[in-house]
Amino acid sequence: MKRLFVLSLLLILLVVVFVGCGGGADATSPSDGESGGGGPVGQAEAATCAANRKTIAAAAQQYYGMEGTYPTSIQQLVPGYLQSVPACPSGGTYTLQGSTVTCSVHGQ
Repeated sequence: MKRLFVLSLLLILLVVVFVGCGGGADATSPSDGESGGGGPVGQAEAATCAANRKTIAAAAQQYYGMEGTYPTSIQQLVPGYLQSVPACPSGGTYTLQGSTVTCSVHGQ
């Protein structure tokens, strides 16, 4: 019985901590899971986009190392340096200038 009580308390504590971490939504951020806001979905999309930009930039650096010039478009990196062009999860488009990758939604 004591073991069940302790496990119940731990479960309640975990739920309180988990719910507390997801709080903090304000009136300016979408709370219904829309993308582009400061909520968890928007943050995840921004993080994925940042990872995509780093992947494209690294491929552009590799291209430069092998070819001696930077690619003029992201498509030049496929298939030798990228299997395919990653897609921004928020629907943005990526542009490449040298090794700098910019997203139309998330910027650099």
